[in-house]
Amino acid sequence: MEQMYSKNEIIKQMLKIGIPVAAQNFVSVLVNMLDTIMIGSVGEAQLGAINQVNSLYVFYNMFVWGISMGTVVITSRYWGMKKVDPIKDLIGFAMRVNIIAGLLLSAVTLTFPEVVMRIFAKDPEVIAYGVEYLGIMGWIYALPAISTTFLCNLRAVHDVKISVVVYTTSCLTNLVLNWVLIYGNLGAPRLEVVGAAIATATSKTLEVILVLIYMHKFEHVLNFRLSSIFAKTKQYMPAFIKFGIPVFFSEFIWGFGMTIQSAILGQYSKEFLAAYSLVLVILDLSTVAMCGFSNASLILLGNMIGAGRDEEAKKWSKIFVFGGLGVGLFMAMTIMIIRPFAPGFIVCSETTANYILSMLLVCAYIDVCYGMSWNLGAGVLRAGGDTGFVAKIDVGSALFMKGVLGAICGLFLKLDPLLVMAIVCSDELLKAIIYLVKYLKGDWLRHGMTVHNEEPDLE
Repeated sequence: MEQMYSKNEIIKQMLKIGIPVAAQNFVSVLVNMLDTIMIGSVGEAQLGAINQVNSLYVFYNMFVWGISMGTVVITSRYWGMKKVDPIKDLIGFAMRVNIIAGLLLSAVTLTFPEVVMRIFAKDPEVIAYGVEYLGIMGWIYALPAISTTFLCNLRAVHDVKISVVVYTTSCLTNLVLNWVLIYGNLGAPRLEVVGAAIATATSKTLEVILVLIYMHKFEHVLNFRLSSIFAKTKQYMPAFIKFGIPVFFSEFIWGFGMTIQSAILGQYSKEFLAAYSLVLVILDLSTVAMCGFSNASLILLGNMIGAGRDEEAKKWSKIFVFGGLGVGLFMAMTIMIIRPFAPGFIVCSETTANYILSMLLVCAYIDVCYGMSWNLGAGVLRAGGDTGFVAKIDVGSALFMKGVLGAICGLFLKLDPLLVMAIVCSDELLKAIIYLVKYLKGDWLRHGMTVHNEEPDLE
């Protein structure tokens, strides 16, 4: 059989997809880190409040991401088959679902902000600042339903550069507005937490505006329009339910697990919360390369399988598995290098500084686990269509490790918060081991994602 790509072409495509995805995440997390440093210089209670509110945003964002990636596993195969119309229809379906979810979340957070904050914190000062922040952020939750859904699915057709442009512009806007509004620079009022919320809401609005401009003026492969939100998608639903819904549950439960984790750890002191806020951003920064690598693995293997190149996909999957572990080890070493300097990133007490140093040891361990679990679960196994198995493991490990063990250790036994953090994050180690065993059995490749009653749209 003729090869789809040469070795050099595979590497080129990995870099073409992986680097922009990693760069996009890097810029986003880097700006979040600078935001953390800015608000951290205002006060530990303000920093803890924003981090806890953002854990709710992560929860919703993983819903959006889950629905979007549930369609990507299918649209990447349609791209391998050179079919465009199904891709447009599936993007419209995902966007419709995500918009409805965003509107519902906005209704809850704007109506019951104090009730929501009490789930994530017990310190009255943290709760008060969180309510202020939610009063603005609650209005923009539906916006990522458009931008994230569209940009995620563009990756399936190897159109990734626009994501870097959109998120870089958005993040830099957020950074500048934070500097102006948090501190009251350039003649603006000093708004602190409210200023941070306005900056974030403005940047998210800008993302949607840029996406709509690109969608209507510059993107000519898919020619997607918002009218596709109302497209009939009944013929794709059996495949989405079988292969896409498990992806949704995998991503959503990850966000749900992180929300549980934040809620449990939010019951500790504001010094611990301030340290956790900074360390979480550093951990996110260290995972950008793994995110790019796993996304590239998913898309390239999905394209190969969609084009009927099963044996080639199996061959390259082995290289991708080892590559993911290598990326995880590299990022763990990077964390160890920056660890001695991290407490100086924010104004903090000696107690908070000691927490930061100890937490970063846990983060290095987590990175190694991520390197294997992300690339196997979100990359190779998902591309092969074994999404149901991955979802079962994701849901089971998150509920048991973060939910059950986390609640027992953190809420009832009230163990040391660093030990609790290590325990709840060890679900990634458990997943990595189970995924590897499944992969080595060799039965991870599935068919049946696509509808075959059409001719290719592209030659």
